Amino acid sequence: MTPKYQLFLIFMIILQTMCMLYNIVLLTATIINRRNAALPLAYIVLMSIPGILITVFLNVNVAAFAFLTEEEYENYLTAFGAQFSLGATFSYFHSLCISVLMTVNRLAIILNPFSEMFTQRRLFGYAAVIAIVVLISLLIPYFTPCRIIFMLNHLSFISACDPERHPITVFQNQYAILLPFTCMFVNLAIILHLRFARNDTYVKFKKFFTKNHHISAVPTVKAAEQSNLSKIQARRDLIMMRQTVAIAVYLSIYELGAFITKCFPTVFASLPEVVREGYFYFRLESIPMMNFFIYYLETPSTRRMIRRFLNLKNNNDSTAQNATVFTVAQRR
Repeated sequence: MTPKYQLFLIFMIILQTMCMLYNIVLLTATIINRRNAALPLAYIVLMSIPGILITVFLNVNVAAFAFLTEEEYENYLTAFGAQFSLGATFSYFHSLCISVLMTVNRLAIILNPFSEMFTQRRLFGYAAVIAIVVLISLLIPYFTPCRIIFMLNHLSFISACDPERHPITVFQNQYAILLPFTCMFVNLAIILHLRFARNDTYVKFKKFFTKNHHISAVPTVKAAEQSNLSKIQARRDLIMMRQTVAIAVYLSIYELGAFITKCFPTVFASLPEVVREGYFYFRLESIPMMNFFIYYLETPSTRRMIRRFLNLKNNNDSTAQNATVFTVAQRR
């Protein structure tokens, strides 16, 4: 290993440690502000805990590869590689499934706004069931000769019975990419539906395609009140859209990269080694950094919450009380 490569790995360790500390701060600040009815408590907790776990597992692996000799690293993989790979994979897949739960939650609210199927308490129950199912699906290959080991010296997850893989592992590798993309498209469809319904677009379409052009929307509130309500709803839609797209993008970076390398293996192999390594680490780092982008850069309300928790100055504290978070779960 060259000194430059080792320095790069040290930088990755520092970056992942910062992501871990951020997730700890996010989790702590959320628990302290748990009485805030506008805060999506369950989802932040369910995303921050896997964020903490995956950075721990990745950091141990990167540190072992950076500071151990080749022989020592092989011994580390033999002793602990499968266990740490299992933990990292579980954290990642659990985050994928929580994004699906978010989408189902939002869709259920559209179909039945008064449903109590997605209270905060029930969300934690659903997450526990999801965790059990995901863990079982990973433990089955783990207790076979085809357990998966994450090897940085190969820049890949390697099956112990390579080139063969367990059928469950093959299924997960092939279809995991569908989860974030499906969630993104469903959420965007929900946003478009809400905007069309609010702006009477459906009524206008019906009027345009109907012979009787006397169909009109019936005003239900005063014009001034309707304008203020539209502004609030538009702000919520914007936050919802940014969070949805962000979650889908960050969760699909690794899966999309794996899909590209499978479809174009010859082209990828012909790239310079530094490009292939950089692309791999970019995909890898997108996972621990996800919560920072979603709940700090993309969500002003949680960003202000974190800055208040750290006693950092907010430039727009005067408008903090007007901030809105799209909360898909009822408080119970």
